[in-house]
Amino acid sequence: MLQVLILYTSSTGHTEEIADLLEKQLDSRMCKVTSENFEMGDMETRHLLQFDGILFGTYTYDDGDLPFETDIFCDTLRTVDLTGKVVGVFGSGDTAYEQFCSAVDLMKMEFTQQNAQVIQHSVKIDLSPDTQEDLQSIKKLADEFQQTTLNLISLKETGNV
Repeated sequence: MLQVLILYTSSTGHTEEIADLLEKQLDSRMCKVTSENFEMGDMETRHLLQFDGILFGTYTYDDGDLPFETDIFCDTLRTVDLTGKVVGVFGSGDTAYEQFCSAVDLMKMEFTQQNAQVIQHSVKIDLSPDTQEDLQSIKKLADEFQQTTLNLISLKETGNV
């Protein structure tokens, strides 16, 4: 069974909604999901190593900035090697700002720099996930994340990684 961490921060509840929808899209017969809302400075990065894959969510603050708690998380993230871990990134933002959901792209780069296998597709939701397009994007991330994680585990078990 895949050990999956859904780790997110949410100011308005929108990113938490996305996290809940992602969890529902994962096959419970194949994934044991731990869902955690992280706060400022309370995450030890070695905790991340206990999981096969991580779905990471953050909102974008103001005009394209990382929220304070995500910025703090990045400082500690830079101390861990995530080789062999699959990461998918999601988030909420507001299209009223020029830099819509740029925190999602910033976090994809951060996880890539820590050697994680980052899923190309990411979820960027304008405020609340309430359109059919939003739900399809969430399903696509869940499916790609789950399949990539299963493939990586299979390769590890056969000694091909």
